[in-house]
Amino acid sequence: MRARRTFVTAIGLVLLVSMAAGRAFAGKEALLSFSRGQLPTDTASDGASNLTLEDVAELGGKALKVVYADGDSFGDRVAKIKNWKPFIALEFDALNPSQQEVRLCFTVKHRRTTSYQTRVDVPLVLKPGKNSVRIGIDDMVNVNGSTPDLAAVDRWYIACDAGTTPTVCFGDIWLVGDDAPAEAAPGGAPAGPAVAYRVTGRIGGMPVDLTVTPLGVAPRSAKTAASGSRAIKTDPARLARIRTANMPEITGPVMFNTPEADAILSALEVFPPDNPWNQLVDDWPRHPDSDAMIASIGAEKPLRYNPDMAFVIVPPDQPRVEVKITDYAGESDRGPFPVPENMPIEGWPVYYQRAQEGSPLTLDDVQRDKPGRGGDRHGIVVDPVGRMLYEFFVARRTDDGWQAAQASIFDLKTNQLRPTGWTSADAAGLPIFPAVVRYDELQRGKIEHALRVTIRKTRREFVAPATHFASPHTNPEYPRMGERLRLKADFDVSDFSPEVRTILEALKRYGMFVADNGIEWAISVAPDPRISNLHEELRRVKGAAFEVVVPPNGR
Repeated sequence: MRARRTFVTAIGLVLLVSMAAGRAFAGKEALLSFSRGQLPTDTASDGASNLTLEDVAELGGKALKVVYADGDSFGDRVAKIKNWKPFIALEFDALNPSQQEVRLCFTVKHRRTTSYQTRVDVPLVLKPGKNSVRIGIDDMVNVNGSTPDLAAVDRWYIACDAGTTPTVCFGDIWLVGDDAPAEAAPGGAPAGPAVAYRVTGRIGGMPVDLTVTPLGVAPRSAKTAASGSRAIKTDPARLARIRTANMPEITGPVMFNTPEADAILSALEVFPPDNPWNQLVDDWPRHPDSDAMIASIGAEKPLRYNPDMAFVIVPPDQPRVEVKITDYAGESDRGPFPVPENMPIEGWPVYYQRAQEGSPLTLDDVQRDKPGRGGDRHGIVVDPVGRMLYEFFVARRTDDGWQAAQASIFDLKTNQLRPTGWTSADAAGLPIFPAVVRYDELQRGKIEHALRVTIRKTRREFVAPATHFASPHTNPEYPRMGERLRLKADFDVSDFSPEVRTILEALKRYGMFVADNGIEWAISVAPDPRISNLHEELRRVKGAAFEVVVPPNGR
């Protein structure tokens, strides 16, 4: 939680109230989740140490086994969670299989780190057997005794002493918050401890430094703290329409650009009603930095679209195949996956039809990237019966089978996000399919979900429901991954075609998430030949017609 300062005047007293001491998170978030197959992104000697994921009974399942090289380390070169201030401790279990003590050092580098003296070094001693390690966030200090900037952690790692080569097994590494509070007592009184805050200032000429615990203030639950206390508004007509529709039987793979797919998609409920993709944002307040962020994207630049995100629908019994993960194995979900032989690659068929006039390519040509175009090459597979979604980044078919740089699985029946810090097929860690403008929606005249948008320069931060950033920039005028933008309510859409008007109305009601780095103001539309060319009309809408919004209670 960002520190807030408020001047309070009563009976001639002026006090400066700082909420920085109050914790804003209950529960825990994973820094590294070895149980989910995640691997560190940093080893100091680049391969000198041996890191493997193994089942370790003493640690309750899959853990990271590290055979350290002399004085080596492992960790994350870019911290997946940047702000550690809302948490109270860092915790993990570790197994020392030797009969000797092992000495390690937990190091944190942050925004104010300029030298050895201005980083955090916490010595650790692991006794033989299982050890439970807990490091208090408030106990972390720089080597020279100064206060670290734990609201802006850049990198962390765990090193062994020089001259030693120990073997240690590590369980998941967590940042933990306050324990989740009990239910409220009868009558509405809070049952948990109140959130304390610090009061500093002067009363007359006397300095004041007090810690105050207010009465009648209940701590926020883990769910509320993680998402921000917000008033959720959805469209009940959307849910009624979906749940009264009959989904046709699916007996084999169905390509997205067919009448059969239209009928299936009309009956598919994508995520629960209160999911961020399904929330109405037409009355959300503007972000205080909205004007600056819109200017950084380009107030005079036009709205555009990419006919990019193709997908295929599969039955629940679709045979599963292995997909070789080439780049982001530590942030990918495990297969096998229900990938059919006709999985389309991003842009198929419209992009390739337009780009290759007179020289048509087959789907197999595109799957194998015979044109050599490269690019993001997203692949998307939807199981409407199981309500499961499978998305791939840089997907390619080879003689040995499918491969991809990254693979993500989303359960469309839940609100589960990617682990904090994990990417997805989209840079923000978001799903792609729920954002795509489809033919059946345009025909119906109503899009009932948020869209996705790319912009060229994003900030090195993310905000829920995003879980990942992909930028070196810290300029606060750049939007974060997951930032929600909305078309202004007074923008006149009456002069547009029915298809474009449908898109613009959705941007007023549901808005769009910043999802990836790319050309400014580009939304995703299915590359369906049945959808008209929308370029000229959309370009009439300029960036200045949008604003950045936040939930009613902030985010």
